[in-house]
Amino acid sequence: MFQRTFAQKILFIFAIILFSQSCKTDPVATKGGTTTDDSFTVVSRLVGEPNMLNPALTTQANARGVMNQIFSNLVHYDTKTLKAMPMLAKELPVIEEITEGEYKGKLLCKYEIHEEAVWDDGKPVTGHDVEFSIKAILNPKVGAAAYRAVAISFKDMIIDETNPKKFSLVSDNYFLTDIIFTDLPTLPAHIYDSKGIMKIFTIKQLSDTDGASKLAESDPRLQEFATEFSNEKYAREKEFVSGCGPYALEEWISGQRIVLKKKKNWWGDKLAAKYPLLVANPETIIYKPMSDVTTAVTELKAGSIDVMHTIAPQQYNDLKESTEGQEKLNFYEPLRLAIYNIGMNSNRPKLSDKRVRRALAHIINLDEIINTTMYGYAEKVVGPIHPSRPYHHKGLTLIEEDMDKARALLKEAGWVDSNGNGIVDKIIDGELTEMKLEYLSSRAGVTGQKIGTIFKSNAKRVGVDIELIVKEGNLVVDLRSKRDFDLLTGGWAQDPNIDDPYQNWHTDSDTPSGGNRFGFGDEESDKIIEEIRTIIPEERRNELYMELQEKIYDFQPCIFLLVPSGRIAINKKFDFIPSVRKPWIFENEFILKK
Repeated sequence: MFQRTFAQKILFIFAIILFSQSCKTDPVATKGGTTTDDSFTVVSRLVGEPNMLNPALTTQANARGVMNQIFSNLVHYDTKTLKAMPMLAKELPVIEEITEGEYKGKLLCKYEIHEEAVWDDGKPVTGHDVEFSIKAILNPKVGAAAYRAVAISFKDMIIDETNPKKFSLVSDNYFLTDIIFTDLPTLPAHIYDSKGIMKIFTIKQLSDTDGASKLAESDPRLQEFATEFSNEKYAREKEFVSGCGPYALEEWISGQRIVLKKKKNWWGDKLAAKYPLLVANPETIIYKPMSDVTTAVTELKAGSIDVMHTIAPQQYNDLKESTEGQEKLNFYEPLRLAIYNIGMNSNRPKLSDKRVRRALAHIINLDEIINTTMYGYAEKVVGPIHPSRPYHHKGLTLIEEDMDKARALLKEAGWVDSNGNGIVDKIIDGELTEMKLEYLSSRAGVTGQKIGTIFKSNAKRVGVDIELIVKEGNLVVDLRSKRDFDLLTGGWAQDPNIDDPYQNWHTDSDTPSGGNRFGFGDEESDKIIEEIRTIIPEERRNELYMELQEKIYDFQPCIFLLVPSGRIAINKKFDFIPSVRKPWIFENEFILKK
């Protein structure tokens, strides 16, 4: 019997609210009153409106920041040490290898949920809720591909007949099995599946990808559940957004505020001294979605906002130098565990040739971007693996600005200015096609827009016409899901655990809800990713990481830009130091100074 944890202590303090992925929803408010005069209230600015509060259906950073307070995971990373720690579970899972029977060679992961853990209506949190949560994600009709990529490692589940708070999961040899629930929150089955549809199916059935797909086509009940599960009420209505975390949704008025209230007699209070992830200090947390940085900074100075992150570099510098900033605020500038990039849709005919994609990479001046858009708060990067990782490929040459090289690559790929109008062109499917590309960014993504302006100016010098398209965040998410874009500004926030490249780079993840948005991958790269995900010696895994980085570098699906430094301001009336875990601000841990 053995117990493992893959969480690592990281020297860099991290994470990014994706600067291109904040969203606005329809102007619909949840019912309920708002009380802001509690003795302990934290007001936190969001970069943009969450798209929903259903944790199985969204990876959006703004949404996850709010959902952290509503839902609980079996285990998660300690916000200070980054070590995997129990949360809803009593202990980290006990893992043992199965030595005989149907699942010989696989792993048995044993959990036990706190006796005190209950849902809002007093019903106990049990293994049946965990089982439902896994099956909901594995349902191929549910838009949860990002989480399905990890949940698929579970093959079966056994719940103790005498104590349903005890259960065991059968898993394949997935290398992050012991921390898999850091990505998978637990939902109350009796709320999210009131008809009991998912009770009909088993994890064993649904974890068989091919079998599950066939089952979904033959059994309409899977679609029936998926349709109900994606209902708007589970996304934003206080009666249905239901978790076993310390806070409940009290009110959501789009564009104004999301109010969370601490639950009376919350079960975790009894355990918080021993289990720090259950700490819940404020009585009220108010999130204000504000895409306009200037307005947000004004409110921060005035004290109507207590905490703000992802502050635009210029405003951050001005804020630090202001009288109000020096008197009222503490400032933090950690190097985040995140990477900014410009994604290129290789499925578009204009971008299908990797020489074109490399040419576009050569027109980027990283020094100019870091100095003018980030005011120096960033470091250059060459690929998708953070420089702090021991398996970061240091041998890959940074792609520097080189206009002559860009022109040569475009010409080599057949793009020349045949009509003298300053834009290179090429015959595609019998028609003269000019190299005009759309660069998509969200309205809240100020930094992404600034990068786009520089990109557009440089591209013009080599005969590429780039149009900046700025849309509301929810529209960007929709276009991204449909793969309806040429160029897309964005970034990845990462967890403390070692990288699982499946979600962003495996061809199975090239789906509307998957993370492979740029058309990367083939059979060879898929095999590399699949082997990385197994329990193998670290030396071998690091070799595979290097191979994968080389293939990504050659394919050039993105223009990898930089690793940003955090720019965070917190009112001095609170004791709190930003975490090393995304989204680095955990309002539940704030302490009000006396």
